[in-house]
Amino acid sequence: MKQNGLEKTLAVVLGGTMVAAMTVSSPAQARDTKVALGIGSSYEHYSRSYDSDEKAVQDGASDSPVESDETPRTDERYNRLRITPLVALTNQSARDVLSLRYSPSLRYDDESGDSDVDQNLQATFSYALTRDWDVRFGESYVLTDQNIRSEASRDGGADGSGGASGDQLSDNEGLRRYWKNDLSFSTTYRYWEDSSFSLGYSLGHLTHTDVSATSRYEDYVRHGATLGVGHRLSSVWRLSANGSYARGLYEEAEKSASDDQTDGEGEVAVDNDLHEFRASTMIESSHFEYHQLSLKYGFTGVDYDDAERNATTVHDLTAGWQWQLAKDTSFSLGAGPSLSKAEEQEANWGYNATASLRYTLERSTFEASLAHGYDVQNFTGTDESGLREYWQSRLDFTHQLIKDVSLRLFTFYRNEDQEDVTAQQAAATGDGTATEGQEPALTYETNTFNRERFGVGTSLGYTFARWFSMGVSYDYLMQDSEQEDDSYDEHRVVVSLSMEMDVFNWQ
Repeated sequence: MKQNGLEKTLAVVLGGTMVAAMTVSSPAQARDTKVALGIGSSYEHYSRSYDSDEKAVQDGASDSPVESDETPRTDERYNRLRITPLVALTNQSARDVLSLRYSPSLRYDDESGDSDVDQNLQATFSYALTRDWDVRFGESYVLTDQNIRSEASRDGGADGSGGASGDQLSDNEGLRRYWKNDLSFSTTYRYWEDSSFSLGYSLGHLTHTDVSATSRYEDYVRHGATLGVGHRLSSVWRLSANGSYARGLYEEAEKSASDDQTDGEGEVAVDNDLHEFRASTMIESSHFEYHQLSLKYGFTGVDYDDAERNATTVHDLTAGWQWQLAKDTSFSLGAGPSLSKAEEQEANWGYNATASLRYTLERSTFEASLAHGYDVQNFTGTDESGLREYWQSRLDFTHQLIKDVSLRLFTFYRNEDQEDVTAQQAAATGDGTATEGQEPALTYETNTFNRERFGVGTSLGYTFARWFSMGVSYDYLMQDSEQEDDSYDEHRVVVSLSMEMDVFNWQ
């Protein structure tokens, strides 16, 4: 996975997208084309302080703690000045929309004197084949050293799974530079009122270009396929089913020394390649006015290429109730049994539960949520994988102080017990040696550790003179973990000023 090869692929994809847009669009159709230019500047302060005194190991673990022979992690800090030019193109007609957005970013670190350029390119193209059938292509490319996502949502979705597929990138190993490229295709056909069929394919690449010798970051190629059906049975009943499959191909991130190898008759690299399956089906009823009832079954399964790693499955059954108390107030509640099982181990019965409240006023919105459940997380950019049991709570508040000035506050807490591979070694054979010409098999030792995360943050935004916006935000994150060098306090402050305006608009 080389960056030059990716850039060529990216150019082909974007070029093909634009050619497709021009090809499928009828010259007779009226088209609206807009070009916007902009520039942004910001000051960013970031600091992470590791708890060097906390070297706790979970009770019952081996005498040799994880990473005990590694150098403790050093604190991280930067003060960056950033300049971000922007160019955006939108070309649309009654049947299709092409959107390109490119914003490279030049940053200078006043703390270290280093400078670099980040990249962020987004492209989408959607086309309506018929009134009821459309297709969509997407392309995303980023080159950076931090996660491109809202700090306010860094703990994952309201369900605590970290997103629909539970594969948001992790930054527990500290800052690193990487590029990420995601290509997607999807199509949806609406065959009946509130009834549709959809399928999709995605291809993702993650490659780290600068990581420490002791980090656990990993590169991957991810192939994904999705399938979904939603059918309106009657005015009261609706049935839906969704499924996804992902193939993950991993390799250790390029670094100065490798810690993920074992000594035996030869060096054996860890094989983390896997197949991931997710499926769910749900029936909904709106028989009672202002009350929607549902029953949902969900399945998650992970099967590793390495036969010595135990496959994992999670089954959830959830009964749900959504109550529209008033026009501006809604409440939802869901609960049910969960069954998680690792291959060759006893099944574990538990429960899943969610609760949320949303209250909206003329100028304010308040949201609260609670969640508990089980999930298997992969594609996080590290070698952390396996079953997780989580508890999570979150509060969000937004308020329009005056015209063009908005305030946001949030806080969250997450507690999870995570399974982790702590050691691997060559499996012993009958005579203590591996067959000539064959790599020895690996055996794995696993451990379950606890990790707690608490976060709080606020942001203030102001838009003025039509094209300009200012913002200031502060995020605080505290992590307490039973793993070594995994507990820290993190502060992030961003002050920004940006301008974006349409410079061309023709039909």
